[in-house]
Amino acid sequence: MRTGQVRRSVLGLAVAGLCLSMVMNLCGCTLTGRRTLRLGIYAGSPWQVHESSGYEYIDEAIARFKANHPMVDVVYESGIRINDYTQWLDDAVVMGEVPDVFVMPDEKFGEYASLGVLKNLDPYLRQDDSCSESDFFPAAVQSGKYQYSQYALPYMMNPRLMFVNVSLLKEEGLKVPEESWTPEQFLALCRQLTRDLNHDGTPDQYGVVDYDWLDLAEASGLDLFSDDGHNVDLRGDQVRKVTETYRQLTEFMGSQTEREVLMEAGRVAFAPMSYAEFITYNPWPWKVKKYSGFDWICISLPQAADRTIRYAGNSLVMGMSAGTRDGELAWDLMKEFCVNQTTQTGILEHSQGMCVLQTDKSLLDAFLDDSGLSGDTVRAIMNQEGTRVRFSKYESAREQLADRMEKAAADPEDLDLQLVEIEETIRSYLRS
Repeated sequence: MRTGQVRRSVLGLAVAGLCLSMVMNLCGCTLTGRRTLRLGIYAGSPWQVHESSGYEYIDEAIARFKANHPMVDVVYESGIRINDYTQWLDDAVVMGEVPDVFVMPDEKFGEYASLGVLKNLDPYLRQDDSCSESDFFPAAVQSGKYQYSQYALPYMMNPRLMFVNVSLLKEEGLKVPEESWTPEQFLALCRQLTRDLNHDGTPDQYGVVDYDWLDLAEASGLDLFSDDGHNVDLRGDQVRKVTETYRQLTEFMGSQTEREVLMEAGRVAFAPMSYAEFITYNPWPWKVKKYSGFDWICISLPQAADRTIRYAGNSLVMGMSAGTRDGELAWDLMKEFCVNQTTQTGILEHSQGMCVLQTDKSLLDAFLDDSGLSGDTVRAIMNQEGTRVRFSKYESAREQLADRMEKAAADPEDLDLQLVEIEETIRSYLRS
């Protein structure tokens, strides 16, 4: 063989080898058989509260995964704060660089599922005996459903609770409400607790702060949107009743802009509070102390006794990229975060989120012991039904509806006409 032919053969082999290497890298593997999974994760708490654990329990979960998959590397981009994370995800979708596995908040889940960014997980659940919907709290598993199929596994939850100023109730000769309290009882208590203490004609002690129309609608068991996400129904008597009740409630409600001032001063009896905020600011010795000048606890939100009440709160779910080439490995990594008991216990103990697994009752009770929040309360909330069905504009439609309904409650004249107009506006948005 002549020298030129040898050189061309060697070059050809080199180019072929380079092409093979590039193809294998694109597939997430190397010539040594190693594979790489990209993980999309944020830094800090997703709930806008202080969190000091960083990536500790995340790295521990990855280490456990790698112990069972020694030929797989898991990489993630560190330092992305939650406020920047959704934009980072959007950019990844646009660039075609979606991580194999990634977490996402409520407001992005329906959008990504509708755009085909997420892989349908139903086939994985059907063939995997180590993971079942029944492993999770009902509210948690529903948070990852889109049009009745599972497109994400629940990773972390943030139930919505009710802050109760126990000291203020005692001063007024009132008892802490029972867990089964109703919106009507809530309204009556707020009326009793709102006072003009300095007699200047303006209340300076309030029954509630930061409670919105949507809170009351959910407490009354209203299902307002159609399953296909194309319609909203505001014609029922129950919608009118909720709106009129909310108008009465606003008479005993402090300004939302003064929420922190009123709560710090102990001049408001009730306020919706997230589980994350409770865990962060409850006066346990190792937490950030807040609202410490009086006794306070958290209980469940009021709810109608004769209605199906759905979970009120936020969720963080974990999905798989529809374009991943390593579906089985990605599924195993998702299970390490969402199904593994050690990981979920770490979330309970080291983050401000609520675990998604129906864990041993004693574990949650021990963690919340002497905290001012009952484990039974949390379990009852997590055992509520989740959102009936999600669609791409679910979160944004809810926000628009709440804003318009609160304005209608503030101006009750011609309420029926306003409801028709709001219904038409929201329906047009849903169908646009």
